[in-house]
This record gives sequence, C-alpha cells and structure tokens, in this order.
Amino acid sequence: MTLSKPNEVDALVSNLNIVARRAQMKLDEALRPLGLTSSNYYFILKISGSKELSQEQLMKNLFLNQSNITRRLDQLIAKGLVQKEHSPKDGRTWIITLTSAGQEIVTELTKIIEDYNEQLFTNLDVSQSELLNIFEQLNDNLER
Repeated sequence: MTLSKPNEVDALVSNLNIVARRAQMKLDEALRPLGLTSSNYYFILKISGSKELSQEQLMKNLFLNQSNITRRLDQLIAKGLVQKEHSPKDGRTWIITLTSAGQEIVTELTKIIEDYNEQLFTNLDVSQSELLNIFEQLNDNLER
C-alpha cells in the first residue's frame, strides 16, 4: 500500500491520533477504580509477568526513556503497588517487583483489560482485524 498524496498521509496520521486518544481516554475511565491510568497500568502487567525485572529491562520492554520510567514507577511506588530494591548481584541495578497490594490487583486489572479489548475490537470482521498486522508492519518500518 502506498499513500502517494500528502493529504492521504495527513488523514491517516490524524485518524490514528484521534483513535489513540479516544482509546486512551476510554482506558483511563476503565482503570480509574484501580487508581491506575493508561500510562502506568502496563507496568503492573509487565512486572507481574516477570520473576526478576530490572529498571533497565523495563525501559527496553516499554520503549520509554529513563525519566518516564522513573516517574511512572515513583507513582506506583507511592500507591504501594510496586517496590524497587538494589540487585544483590549488582548494587547499581534496581530490581522492580510488585508489592502484595500490586499482586492483589493483577487479576482484576487483567479482567478490565480483557473487557476493554473486547469492547474496542467488537464488530470487526477478519479483514478488519488483519489491519492490526499493518500497524505491526508500520512499527517495523519505523525501526529501520
């Protein structure tokens, strides 16, 4: 697929931004009962899925810079959901884990995300669902 006219590219980018913003607002609304947002919930899921996760690994997994990682982790630490400790192997490395309160919300958080995804992708047929593959390809193209 080639978008040859500047206005076609502009329309695509505009629509992507609008959909992303609306999806973010809807997700923020769904996460509000847990005190989480669309910008920090994913940390809980990533941390819960790992036995030992360093702050550096989290930064690479989430494709965020160090200051964003630190800010979001500090928010979750203040909420009592996450803790970080120096690695016994390397004192310069922070190991990130969930607190017991953080572990307690994982099941409910997962359910909220499943419900959200179901609502977001409902009424899409197979060809429309395949559009998600285009986004993966766009991401790959941008990595080059």
